[in-house]
Amino acid sequence: MTIGVFADTSLLTAEPGKLALYFLDLEVSPTAEDKSGDATILISPEGKVMLLDCGHPESAPQVIDALTKLGVKRINYFVASHPHIDHIGSFPVVAAKFPIDRVYRTKLEYPTDIYKAFVQTIDQYHIPVTYLEEGDSFSFGSSITIKIFNPSQTITYPKNYPDNSTQFVNNASLAMRFSYGLSSVWFSGDLYIAQERTLVNKYGTTLQSDVIKANHHGADTSNSLRWIKNMRAKIVVAMQDQFDSINVYNTYKKYGAEYHLTLNDGLVKVVMDDKQHYQVFDTKDSWMN
Repeated sequence: MTIGVFADTSLLTAEPGKLALYFLDLEVSPTAEDKSGDATILISPEGKVMLLDCGHPESAPQVIDALTKLGVKRINYFVASHPHIDHIGSFPVVAAKFPIDRVYRTKLEYPTDIYKAFVQTIDQYHIPVTYLEEGDSFSFGSSITIKIFNPSQTITYPKNYPDNSTQFVNNASLAMRFSYGLSSVWFSGDLYIAQERTLVNKYGTTLQSDVIKANHHGADTSNSLRWIKNMRAKIVVAMQDQFDSINVYNTYKKYGAEYHLTLNDGLVKVVMDDKQHYQVFDTKDSWMN
C-alpha cells in the first residue's frame, strides 16, 4: 500500500481573517503496528501556521501534501502533544520539507527510537524549543491565546520506565485551551479518564470549550461521562483509522455535540470567527453527524 496524496482536496483552502482547523484523515499500511494517529493544521486569522502533532511515519506524505495544498511555505509553530509514534512519527520528514520556527513540547523524555529521531531532528535544524507545563500560556498570532492545563510542573516517572508506560505517557499529554475572542478550542492529546478526572476536579467549567478534539482518538479509555458533561462541546472531532467506541459517540451526541470521525467523515475542516460562529465541513458524508 502506497500512502500518498489526499483524493479529495476541496477543503484544503485558506480562510483569511478566520481561524481554520484541518483535522487530517491519515492512513497507514495494513501491516503497520500502530494507528495513523493525529495531525491537525491550524491557520490563524493573519495566516500563521501551526501543526499540532504529525501522525505515524507512514503518514508523512499526507501531512506534507495537505500543507503544500494549503500553500504553506513554513510552519511557525510545531506542537507535540506527547511523544508516541502516532503523534510525532512524521516529524523528521516534515521538518526536512518545511522550515519550522519553533517547537512546543512537554519536558517528558521517552527513550524510543521515534523520540530520539524527533530530538535529533530538532537539533539538526537548530529549531528553538519551548517546554510547556500547567500554568503556561502563549500566543498563536495576534488574536489567539493558548493556556496550558497539563502536564503538571513536576513529572514523576514510574518504576521501570518506559516499560508498560502507555497510560503514563498519555496522561502527560499537553492539554491546551485556545481562546479566540468568545470562541474556544480544546486539544488534550491522549488523556485517559484518570487525568480527565484530575483536570475536572481542579478546573471545572474553566475547561469548557465549543470545539474539542476527542481524547485518545475517541476511545473509551478516555472521554468519560463526567468529562463530556463538563466540556459542553458543540463540535467534537476524533482522529482515528478505526471506530473505537459507540458509547463515546452516543454520549457526546446525547449532550449536544456534533461528532466527526475522520474514518467516516474524512478530512474535517472547522472554520470560526471570534464570536462563536462555527462552520464544519467533511470530505465524506456519513451517518455520524
